[in-house]
Amino acid sequence: MIELDHVSKKFDQFLCLDQVSLVIPDGSIYGLMGENGAGKSTLLRLIAGIYRPDGGEIRIDGECAFKVAAKENFFYMPDVQYYERNATPLTIGDYYKSFYPRFVMEEYRYLLEQFNLEEGAMVDSFSKGMKKQMFIGAAICAGTKYLLCDEVFDGLDPRIRKKVNEILTSAAKHRNMTILMVSHYMEEMEQICTEKGFLHRGRILTQEEWSKI
Repeated sequence: MIELDHVSKKFDQFLCLDQVSLVIPDGSIYGLMGENGAGKSTLLRLIAGIYRPDGGEIRIDGECAFKVAAKENFFYMPDVQYYERNATPLTIGDYYKSFYPRFVMEEYRYLLEQFNLEEGAMVDSFSKGMKKQMFIGAAICAGTKYLLCDEVFDGLDPRIRKKVNEILTSAAKHRNMTILMVSHYMEEMEQICTEKGFLHRGRILTQEEWSKI
């Protein structure tokens, strides 16, 4: 279970997150919705340990999110992915296999095939959507308990978004994986998410409050 307890984050004098409290139940697909600049990506980076909160606590299975044991339990997929020059999908898989001991290379290669991605092609030649598909495959095969996704549907055409929905739903159901995603693709979020939250100007709103914005 991921827990945020009165978490705040400032950048200079700008209060990005204001006393955010949130519980993400195990096995759920939790969708965090909000307009651009609401603080969604910052919240993910806090959980991933990239940023430290200025106030409050973040716990993963009761452990501080900054402890190594907690970090090994999740895969963070940012909106813009980073990789080495001359990387191929296969070398990307080798990299994650060295980092995540439960990474299943055979399944990763199967997902590359499902996405029609050549495992020996240069990643630099891929479109944004193709890169997103590759990293989704890596994220699913890493064998972690938690998956943090920033704008997972961005750059994907409707057919691929549907396939990604199916893959993520299957992962949550059959692997007991907990998925936290932020996205502005409201229709896809409504279809896939079992739990939803609403972030507005750094604060968590109820669905009733969100509907009035």
